[in-house]
Amino acid sequence: MRTPNYENYYTNLSTFQILLTNRFIKFHVKVCNDAFVLLSAANNLQSDCYQICIGGHGNSKVFLRVRRNGTITGFSLWESGLLSCLEFKVFEVNWEESGRITLMSGRGTVMNWTDPSPIQIKGLGIMTGWGSEGLWILEHLSLFTGFYCSESDTYGNMTLLSTTVQRSRITCTAEFSTRNDCLGVNFNTNTKTCEIVAGGQPIVKSVAYHWKFYSKCLNENKACLACIV
Repeated sequence: MRTPNYENYYTNLSTFQILLTNRFIKFHVKVCNDAFVLLSAANNLQSDCYQICIGGHGNSKVFLRVRRNGTITGFSLWESGLLSCLEFKVFEVNWEESGRITLMSGRGTVMNWTDPSPIQIKGLGIMTGWGSEGLWILEHLSLFTGFYCSESDTYGNMTLLSTTVQRSRITCTAEFSTRNDCLGVNFNTNTKTCEIVAGGQPIVKSVAYHWKFYSKCLNENKACLACIV
C-alpha cells in the first residue's frame, strides 16, 4: 500500500520566509478539530518528517506521527478540548537537535518526547484536516528593511490605528515605517488620506478605486504578506 503524500496539503511556511533558527513555532489557531504542524527534513516538505495533530479524534487526542524512509510510526495521547471553534488557542512547538519535541498549550506541557534517531528539521508546514476550517496567527519576528509591497485600487479593510492627511505616498509610508504595531497603510491618491493599518490581524482586502494598500516586507523584499494573501 502506498503512503499518501499528505505533505502536499500543508501550507509551506518557507514561502513566507519564516525561518527555523530558533527551533520553535508559536501560533494562535481557531478551529474545531484537527490542527496539524509538520516538521520536515526538507525545505519543500517532501521528506522524512514529524507530523503533530492537535485536537484529533473529535478534539480529544494529540497524535505524533514519524515518517521515516516511507514508513509511518507514532503514538497518541488523550488530551480533550485543546481546540475551540469560537476562540483562538495558543500553542508552541519546540524541537531540538537531540530529537526532543515538545508541545505546549495554555495548560502547560502537552507532549514531551525524544526521538532516539533525530530528524534534522529544515521545513515547516501547517494545515487543518478532516474537513475542518481554521484561522491561524503565527508569531514571527523579522526585520523590516525599507521595502514595501503595494497594490493599486486595493483597500486594506481592517482595524485602523489612525487617519491623517499627508502630502504624498512617501510621507504616508514614512508615518508607519518606524512603528512596530502596524502592518501597513491605505493611501488615497485623490484625497491624500493616509490610514495606518494595525498589525496582528488577518489580512482582508477589497477593491476600492483611488486607494493603494502598502504593507511592510520582511527579510529584505521576500516576505510581503499582504501581496501573497
